[in-house]
Amino acid sequence: MFNRLLMVGVNYRMASLLFLVLVTAVSALGLQKLRVETDFSSLIAANDPKKMMYDQVAAEFGSDNRSLIYVRDVQLWTPEKLASLERLHRALESLDFVERVEDLFTLRSIRDSDGAIDSRLLIAEAPESEEDARSAYENASYNPLILGNYLSNDGRVVALMVSVKAPPDERGFDHRVNGALEQIVNNWKGEFDELFQVGPPRINAEMQASLYDDLVLLAPLSMGLLIVTIVLLLRSFMAAIIPVITSILSLVWAFGLMGWSDIPINILSAMIPSLVVVIGSTEDTHMMAAYFQGVSESRGDRRAATRFMMRHMGVPLLLTILTTSLGFVSNIFNGIGLIQDFAIASAVAILANGVITVLMVPMLLDRIGPRGSSVNDESGRVGGLPGVVVRLFGFSQQRFSSAILVLTTLLCAFFIYHASQLHVTNDPLTYFHSDRPLIQDVNRVQQDLSGIKLFFVTLESKDERAFLEPKNLRRLTEIQEFIEEQGVFDRSVSLADQLSLVNREFHRGDEEYRVVPNTRELVAQYLLFFHRNDLRSYVSNDFRRTNIVVRHNVSDSATLNRSIKELEAVAEDIAGGDIKAYVVGENLMINESAELLMSAQVKSLGLLLIAIFLIMSTMFTSFMGGVIALIPAMIPIVLMFGVMGLFDIPLNPGTAMVAVIAIGIAVDGTIHLFSRYNELCRRTSDYEEAVRQTVKMEATPVVTTSLALSLGFGVLLLSNFTLIAQFGALSALTMLFSIFANLLITPIIMTRVRVVALHQIIGLSASKEVLQGSPLFKGMSEYQIRKAILISEMHDFTEGEMVIRQGDVGRSMYLILSGEAEVLRRVGGDEQCVAQLKPGEVFGEIGFVRETTRTAGVRAASDLHMLRFDFEKIGKDLKYFPNIVAKINFNISCILGERLVDVMESQAKQQSSQD
Repeated sequence: MFNRLLMVGVNYRMASLLFLVLVTAVSALGLQKLRVETDFSSLIAANDPKKMMYDQVAAEFGSDNRSLIYVRDVQLWTPEKLASLERLHRALESLDFVERVEDLFTLRSIRDSDGAIDSRLLIAEAPESEEDARSAYENASYNPLILGNYLSNDGRVVALMVSVKAPPDERGFDHRVNGALEQIVNNWKGEFDELFQVGPPRINAEMQASLYDDLVLLAPLSMGLLIVTIVLLLRSFMAAIIPVITSILSLVWAFGLMGWSDIPINILSAMIPSLVVVIGSTEDTHMMAAYFQGVSESRGDRRAATRFMMRHMGVPLLLTILTTSLGFVSNIFNGIGLIQDFAIASAVAILANGVITVLMVPMLLDRIGPRGSSVNDESGRVGGLPGVVVRLFGFSQQRFSSAILVLTTLLCAFFIYHASQLHVTNDPLTYFHSDRPLIQDVNRVQQDLSGIKLFFVTLESKDERAFLEPKNLRRLTEIQEFIEEQGVFDRSVSLADQLSLVNREFHRGDEEYRVVPNTRELVAQYLLFFHRNDLRSYVSNDFRRTNIVVRHNVSDSATLNRSIKELEAVAEDIAGGDIKAYVVGENLMINESAELLMSAQVKSLGLLLIAIFLIMSTMFTSFMGGVIALIPAMIPIVLMFGVMGLFDIPLNPGTAMVAVIAIGIAVDGTIHLFSRYNELCRRTSDYEEAVRQTVKMEATPVVTTSLALSLGFGVLLLSNFTLIAQFGALSALTMLFSIFANLLITPIIMTRVRVVALHQIIGLSASKEVLQGSPLFKGMSEYQIRKAILISEMHDFTEGEMVIRQGDVGRSMYLILSGEAEVLRRVGGDEQCVAQLKPGEVFGEIGFVRETTRTAGVRAASDLHMLRFDFEKIGKDLKYFPNIVAKINFNISCILGERLVDVMESQAKQQSSQD
């Protein structure tokens, strides 16, 4: 029944084809509904408790979604340049999404003027004379709140800070904002030496543009490399075309479902086409290798070769699809929406590829599959690069197996140590390569002014007008002093700074008086020098809440998160019990999500390992089988994490997925190796030879798929995003490690263990009545009987063929599953049939127990299907299946006892008749 299910594409060709066409057509309609999402909200954990407070702060004090217009000119402080700057300011203010523009034309100058305080806009309108321009520069450079924030120390750079107010649900808003800002920048570029804009809208827009570029470049390149790799290693163009067909259909299904389900394409989704191409090809390659073997054995019979392929590859194929999909979908436990969306989309793509592969590949091979194989040479040796790997590893296994295991253990310990040095990051700017113009512009702003990133330290009191009190304002100063001591952030500005500046000017510019005024009356008096808009970012209308605006350019999440935690603790302590302190910002929430990457990675990895362990334990009918199967899958992951720690590669949304995905893929080779090994062990008692044959048969698909995967993942190095390039590099390296693990370590383990595959137990065709009725399996459950069968060897004999010859020496015992045999005894020159044997009966048990010459021969009276129990093999299997072997030996003793009783009764009857 199971084999019929796997052959549904062949047996029900038209129905399967109609199903594929129908699903593809429906999926294609969903492609029109696809949307791209690169905004920062997908980088924030959905359950972040600070999100609500951030929204409240942003609504009251203004959003931290601000774009900075950078202007540099050596002749900046001339009437002509300032007039151009004013026109630029007006153009920015005219944009419908602009909440306000903070620059030289909106900032306030407060100075002592012959004992009086002169409070006015720094530049109300562009000056007409050189003298007025110089005066404006003197006022700007004199103000410590302007210098370094809006004006560079050399006076050649000014910043226009554009605050943007986003509509509730406008898709593509950042793209529209960036387009409008870029258009204005381009219109004014000729007016200044250097002009550009940076901020969240540009970052999002460049993410989206880079995403499209990746989608156009990476998938075709991966497909091209895949075709070349498979053609070179399998030497079959057909073997290369099949993965292309299944991959294209899988992508249509996956992206179509994303469209219907409103799952957006994000920067990680750009990897899906390459992942489907390279990962989907692994099973296609394994299937093609099995098909070629079937072609060789059936001498070009496509149908027989296809059946051979599905019989040997069906269960490993389904298990691999399951484990790989689990590897992807386990990322759904990550709290970051970006990764959750990718987890769903990629898992659907892999499952779709599995369904298409099961239905389409047998169908195609049955109709147009090649009739010859060029994988192995005429001598049966593995050719090409796989052959070199087999011979090299085979020599190492035979000569240095123990040394290899010890060395591998030491190597893993070394890399585990370095893996402990891992750090995490989730800053969007780290997604881009350092040579990108965007990153260079950001660094330029930070070099001449302050960082473009903002966050807020907000204090809230229950008492109205609490922040008219000098003691509360001094708390702001204390917090800002701590921020400066940290040495991590660039600048901070608060209401206390504004009032301190006025206090200084009331004391004729003496810096010693740049402190918060001592009395509430002075505070109220000083506030009269400001317009409400001047203070909107720093204090609420009722003076119950106040805000410190902090600018920085920290991109390392670990450093930022550590510094913010320190700041939160100090701010809470300084605020005291009557005032609440909050440290909020969109950039902070994004970077705090980085901490989820580590915990989510551990959770996803743990759940995946448990799932694979249970699957493999079930497959190999023992917990030991599950543990053994995980070892070769874990080695590449340990080495990968060690490489990350050794070369300071951070854990980010891209690299965080490597482990769980790679385990799902790496276990594929283990499944195929153990399945082939178990099959061969049923035919021979020489387990070491079974291991050699397993490696020989599986080397070509393992090496081919691992290299194809490595090259396919390597293509991601060309991505515009560093996190995708790092994902590609680490995944490629992990695939190469998997060759070492699967073809060197796994065979060494296989020679030391014996596991039995569940699908082999279930798939046995022996009659239930025959097995349960046999005296050899008396008192054993059906499951024990089927497991006992698999420590034997299957043998077939044609009618008239001798199974045992009288006078030979042998240590084997036989159980007839189907057919009949006759026991022949030769006395002198005459040969007589002394007994007829039917299904369920056992013969050869005396030779099994004790090495002796056969006293009779056994010949097949019809075609026979039998189990052969070899004494030496049972002895080897004793340590693996002690309970099963013990029961078999007990039943053999019962059989011998009954035979002895029969002989004694027969002799007694003969003696009685003679008397």
